Amino acid sequence: MTYIIDSTLREGMQSAHGRFSLEQSVEIASLLVRSGADMIECGHPAIDAIELRRVAAVVEAVGKVPVLAHARAHPDDIEAVAKTGAAWVGIFLGVNEVSRRSRLTGHTLKELYDRIQQSVAHARQLGLRVRFTVEDSSRTDPDELVEAYDIAIEAEAERICFADTLGVLEPDEIAERITYLRRHCAGTDIEVHLHDDRGLALANALAAVTAGATWVSTSVNGLGERAGITDYAAFAANLHYRGTRPLPDGTLLTELSRRVGAYSRSMPDHRRPVVGRDVFHHVAELHVAAVEREPCSYEWMEPGLLSRTRSTHRAGLPENATDWIVDPQVISATELRYHRNGPGDRFVLVDNRFVPSANQYCIARRIPLLDDYGPGHVDTHVHHCDSLFVFLGDDQGYRGLSVKVTLGDEVIAVESPASVFIPSGVAHGYRVVSGAGTYLNHVLAGDYNSSLLDPLGSNT
Repeated sequence: MTYIIDSTLREGMQSAHGRFSLEQSVEIASLLVRSGADMIECGHPAIDAIELRRVAAVVEAVGKVPVLAHARAHPDDIEAVAKTGAAWVGIFLGVNEVSRRSRLTGHTLKELYDRIQQSVAHARQLGLRVRFTVEDSSRTDPDELVEAYDIAIEAEAERICFADTLGVLEPDEIAERITYLRRHCAGTDIEVHLHDDRGLALANALAAVTAGATWVSTSVNGLGERAGITDYAAFAANLHYRGTRPLPDGTLLTELSRRVGAYSRSMPDHRRPVVGRDVFHHVAELHVAAVEREPCSYEWMEPGLLSRTRSTHRAGLPENATDWIVDPQVISATELRYHRNGPGDRFVLVDNRFVPSANQYCIARRIPLLDDYGPGHVDTHVHHCDSLFVFLGDDQGYRGLSVKVTLGDEVIAVESPASVFIPSGVAHGYRVVSGAGTYLNHVLAGDYNSSLLDPLGSNT
């Protein structure tokens, strides 16, 4: 059996854009559990009190599914993990020459081995189960690597992790290393943590499983340091295709991808395997005719298994440039979820209805001068993409319009002229307080409603 430990909430936090709040972390962890992840790796609690609380919240949210938190081979780090209530600690330490030069100048190999023994033993005394990782395993001398793992196992580490920290190995090399470890560390579970710097993480993960690795570390959308690590959805779908691990609920993979992409402001591209917008999109005439007769002609998996649908229409902008010019239409705000009719007419300037494949939505609302603007016409909502509010008053210099804007937990008074940038994944709304003018809303999605992230449970 192959087990998946998803590290979006740890490795993903080390990516260029991954910064998950406590609430977002709980949401992601809950979806990961529902989609079949066997263990959740979350955070490095020794960083600060905020990180410790985030990990503790995830531990509470996922119930019986075990949570593992990261720790250096240091007592303070390990004790911080114990405070979160996590069942597992992932202790890591590099022992090769590169690690000794870059981080641990003056430490001998014997001293590093002692730290492994002491840290694993300390964790066990605290009641923690231990996964021990040799950082930069792929560039560590095989004999020194096995010695480090043997010391950890002797101190009662239950799992060892081989980390291709730089993503430099190829599938045959990974298979050789895992076979070597299986022979020398028999009886101990082996995990692999594989970076994607060369674009080989998924291939390497499958090779590792074939060679006998029992656990694979993944991340939603492959999110992680630099080029990231093994992609969760792609790996899970490939195991299903192999017939070695069925998908418990493949319908959640796209939703997970969408939410993690929004919260990290790093959406996967349209051709990303399994979750990309275009992976079940056929446009070549021969392909379209073939899949309509026999879907497996050009599909490796049934789209419905992943809550996807097949598409055979050719997308693209209209060829005639005059079709890119829009005559704005007055449309009721009630066509949008979380909206009610408010003051003034609402002109839709562009969306995919008026310019196919524009992939942008923009409206202008004329706000008249009123004695009472009411409680507001839009409830707080969240988009999976970035968006923008613009407020322009009728007075000279666009002054004269006062509004209150909600951004996350904050309510901010805003005076025109002003624009408010709204990152993807951030709850937002606005309410007119006084004055008259024009309000613009620009969203980087061609269909407003499909860009909304509903509260967890309402549409997943």
